[in-house]
Amino acid sequence: MKHPLGFLSVSGIALAGVAFVVIMGWTLIRGPVLFSPGALNAKTTTQSLGGVATHAQLTNCGACHPAPWSSQTMADRCLGCHTDVATQMKTNSGFHAQLAGRLSSPTCRGCHTEHHGPNGRLTFVDHSKFPFKLTGAHASVACNLCHPNAVSVQQFRSAPQTCYGCHANVDKHHGTFGKSCDQCHSTSSWAGAKFDHAIFPLNHGADQQTATCQTCHPNGTGTYTCFGCHFHTPASVQSQHEGRSASQLTDCIRCHPGGRQGD
Repeated sequence: MKHPLGFLSVSGIALAGVAFVVIMGWTLIRGPVLFSPGALNAKTTTQSLGGVATHAQLTNCGACHPAPWSSQTMADRCLGCHTDVATQMKTNSGFHAQLAGRLSSPTCRGCHTEHHGPNGRLTFVDHSKFPFKLTGAHASVACNLCHPNAVSVQQFRSAPQTCYGCHANVDKHHGTFGKSCDQCHSTSSWAGAKFDHAIFPLNHGADQQTATCQTCHPNGTGTYTCFGCHFHTPASVQSQHEGRSASQLTDCIRCHPGGRQGD
């Protein structure tokens, strides 16, 4: 006669029953910490989400981890509390919607992981796999230059997302030609800009075709003059523009944006 397997013996079943009672008792007394891979983040936020101000206040694993037989995913549980992100996903707008659209299998825990302790970081980004790539001279820019001391998602979002957001303080055009730097400049260098006068205000018609860059910019593109081809002189302009300051008389397109007298 064959002997039953050890775990199916009376002693094996009894031992399993004792272990089950101990585990259930521990869970009832101490909560789910017996199975927890680590403490949850305890950094508080200014806004309560899902009835808590910090993940550490969550005592039910099911708040983030759906049961194996549930049709929900962890991402569904995340969005149930983080309604601002859920709105971005539904309306296909905002940072998270852009990010999800560029990833083949987007999940919240792909960037946001838990159980790293009460002071652990909640955002981990693998920049080698990040879908937003910096190009040209920007590729070597250190992360903390745009994200100084960034720890929270809000601090990462606050980084400038446009050319002008970073380069406004070095704009030699002082906003005269708008804030879309990439109309003329590439990410490789400020030099070698692709200049298209169609996006600038001057409109001289056929006469403009005979003028060279030096005609209007004899001292470089940082300054300009209209006296390079017009017959009037600063003195005659002064007599025709009584009450105007000298600085205004050297900045003709301030009053003549199309480069014509009637503008």
